[in-house]
Amino acid sequence: MYSILPAFVSAQFLGFGVYVLLTEGFTRLSVPFALMCATTFIWQGTWAFLFQTPDPELAAALVKLGYLFILFLPTTVYHFMIEVSGRRGERVPLMLSYALSLALAALLLMTDKVVDGYGTFFFGRYPRAGLLHPVHVLQTVLLTCRSAWLLIAARRQSPAHDRRRLLDLCLLSLCLYSVAASDYAVNYGVAFYPVGAVFIAVSLGILAVTIVRFGLMRPYLIAATVAHEVATPLAAIGMHAEEIGNVLPELMRGYQLAVQHQLCVDGLYPGQSERLSSLATSIRRQVDSTSTVVEMSLASFTLDRLDRRSFESYPVRSCVNAALERFPFRPGERERVEVAPIDPLLSFSGSDSLVVFMLFNLLKNALYSLEGAPGGDNRRAAKGRVEIAASRENGYCVLRFSDNGPGIDAEILPRIFDPFYSTKSHGRGAGMGLTFCRRVAEALGGTIACESVPHMRTTFTICLPEPGSAADRALHEAPAKPRRWTAGQDFAG
Repeated sequence: MYSILPAFVSAQFLGFGVYVLLTEGFTRLSVPFALMCATTFIWQGTWAFLFQTPDPELAAALVKLGYLFILFLPTTVYHFMIEVSGRRGERVPLMLSYALSLALAALLLMTDKVVDGYGTFFFGRYPRAGLLHPVHVLQTVLLTCRSAWLLIAARRQSPAHDRRRLLDLCLLSLCLYSVAASDYAVNYGVAFYPVGAVFIAVSLGILAVTIVRFGLMRPYLIAATVAHEVATPLAAIGMHAEEIGNVLPELMRGYQLAVQHQLCVDGLYPGQSERLSSLATSIRRQVDSTSTVVEMSLASFTLDRLDRRSFESYPVRSCVNAALERFPFRPGERERVEVAPIDPLLSFSGSDSLVVFMLFNLLKNALYSLEGAPGGDNRRAAKGRVEIAASRENGYCVLRFSDNGPGIDAEILPRIFDPFYSTKSHGRGAGMGLTFCRRVAEALGGTIACESVPHMRTTFTICLPEPGSAADRALHEAPAKPRRWTAGQDFAG
């Protein structure tokens, strides 16, 4: 009778592991989860036989077989939580934990220092703790606490609601898992039926549903697929465009000579030859723009997994220059952008590529508004200007991005940073650009705010901590909970 529970739990864990692997495939997340399920499947299956076997020798062998897999369970849980939280810096302690588990496993098989035989209870036989068993218990406690800290730290750094909910479920699962440690008391002679497997079953069941329900690894797999499938043909198109640009002038010169000498009839429409000369440049501009969108999409998937300890100091002026160099300006647009002199020593702490992407988005939106967006004034658009300036204020690097386009209505302003909200016509925007900007600013420990006076001026203010400032030190020592944008909020508010 007492063997029914471990037998049922064993079969359940086999189902969990197979379910996740079939649904998600072999990923950095599904593999450690499958390891957790495999260790529990064998451990509980062994206990089902141990509780009812009358043979002392077989019981001794089953005790060591079952505990062989128990020794690795805390480390597999820790491994899984590292992948969920995205803390790649935990690789060294993870390897050390696996090494300790291997050492304990060797001692288990060769001596009685880890498990000293078994005791007999009302439900059957159960392993008895050896001299080194407290080392495994201490390892379990430390790994559980460390895993909880990783999840809490990741939750504080994540601005995305769905990811915080996902991390909450993982933390709940970890708490249930820790309750299963009560079974260790039976190893030390306390007579009660060990029900820890129930808590572990519920815990890993929650994780299984979480992995599939939230698609923990799917965004990264999709991003990797997009990068591979789109980046390669884009690069090829760019190379072909450059080749066309190099050859086309000579071809057009030969064509014009042939027409002049009446060797062929001019079949081009008026002005078509002039447009052909700019064809390669237009293709190159579109390729660069699309490549940047792909790169921003990939960056958006990794924002929640940024390691702030890797942040470095970058000059703002170089980021502004890089954004202007990479932006695919149409004829006449670059002249509309004015950059005020920026102190070359003015720097921020974070990631230069993310800030370049953020400026790229703001520049695109500003130029769109100057082109007489719906509700705008085309006469003002002809005189439209985009102004970029940067200054140092209260330990922050403050970058202001202004345009004198039609502006943003007061009822729209509070919603501009919401995901998928866009005032552009269908096909001109997905409503994710400003959401990306807000996520970048928060991930770097700063803020972004917008002020707008319709038909006058719109200003986006980005505030990022300066290297060595109080805000930068706080960001590295204890990552703050992301701050939410409200209309009219500035960096000091």
